[in-house]
Amino acid sequence: LVASIVGGLIAAVAFDPISYMLGRAIAGIGLGAVFAASFAYLRAVVPAPRLPAAMGSFAAYSALTVIGASFLGGALADVDWRLAFLVTPVLAGLSVVAVVFVLPGEPRSGSGPADIGGQILLILGILGVLYGSSHAGRGLTQPLTWIPFVVGLVLLAAFVLVEARVRHPFFPIEIFANPGFLAAVAIGLAFNISQAVAILQTANIWQFVYGFQTIEVSLAQLPMTVVSVIASVLLGRWLTRGLSVPMAIILTGTATTLGFLSLALTLLSGSFWAFLPALVLIGFGISGLVPYGALIIRLAPPEHFGVVTSSRTTIGQFGYALGLSGGVILVNALAGDDFSRRLAEAGVPPTRLGQALDAVQQYTQSGTTPSSAEGGTALLAGAAEAYRDGFVATAIIVAIVIAVLSAAAVILYRRWDRMQAATQSGAASASGA
Repeated sequence: LVASIVGGLIAAVAFDPISYMLGRAIAGIGLGAVFAASFAYLRAVVPAPRLPAAMGSFAAYSALTVIGASFLGGALADVDWRLAFLVTPVLAGLSVVAVVFVLPGEPRSGSGPADIGGQILLILGILGVLYGSSHAGRGLTQPLTWIPFVVGLVLLAAFVLVEARVRHPFFPIEIFANPGFLAAVAIGLAFNISQAVAILQTANIWQFVYGFQTIEVSLAQLPMTVVSVIASVLLGRWLTRGLSVPMAIILTGTATTLGFLSLALTLLSGSFWAFLPALVLIGFGISGLVPYGALIIRLAPPEHFGVVTSSRTTIGQFGYALGLSGGVILVNALAGDDFSRRLAEAGVPPTRLGQALDAVQQYTQSGTTPSSAEGGTALLAGAAEAYRDGFVATAIIVAIVIAVLSAAAVILYRRWDRMQAATQSGAASASGA
């Protein structure tokens, strides 16, 4: 929390881009640790039977805080952009008081020397994969895309080999052989991918195809967020009262799949109200992150509790990054080919295709309308139609991905559940004997 305060204040008084980025980096380190630690603290302050309900409340409060802080920050930015960066320090300062007077002390969960080498390999590996993924929208063959991505994968492979051999590993690699943990990974990837694609691509559709203003885009996405908050609380309570984890995954996975299929159909309309059913379904599906978090806490071994519960954030961030970059890659690839075909059919010579694509890209980045020599508004109309068609195909593909990951999570969880039942039965038989 103190790092978050310091980082926010540095960004607020920044006098050049470097000092601004330094402040944001420090705040990111602080807030990342705060989120991971606050999630892990659920086990310390909530009885085990009520953990799913607490997980739902945790997700709901997190979303509400983001919504409230975002609108407050936006309002302050209209006055002075520096004021917006004071929101985090103020909230973090209030939280320091809560930590001191409310939260119980927690002992260290690990033992032995710190595995510095393993931590460095994991950090650099994840950074490489995420950095490469973030540039994938510019093309898979671009050096800034594939070089960091490949280097990241190599470092992650080295991390696995190192952790399997050191005496005091940073992360228990053997947990990946647990089908329950793999089920949690599948859930986390599925619903973070869906959230990223839904947020980014609906914003793009509304802004660049249907002409929504920025504030209109924010308000249009509000129903999805509100539904996810309500659904998270309800799903957490249902799990506490006896709803099985597989059924929760089936409900949320089905809702998300139908939401993207509905989104593909409603893109044929320019009305916001046609999008509303899809937003509601996807918002309900995002609540699938509740059983995901509860399962991570349940599976985390005592000696590695901190790092395994923190992996929830890492897995989620990885899935979200895949959703952002993967959605952009799909839409750009599908829309780009369609747009080139439309231009060719309209009689645009091959020598001008590159110029037309550059003009559209310039519009999406800066809002600069192409000149009459470049094709003017007719060029944007053709690009909008191609983009809409590309996103229809992307929504269908994402629906299939979510359905497959949800089904895999259910199968893996039931396998783990059978293993648990067999272990308990064997232990009971041995005790009776």
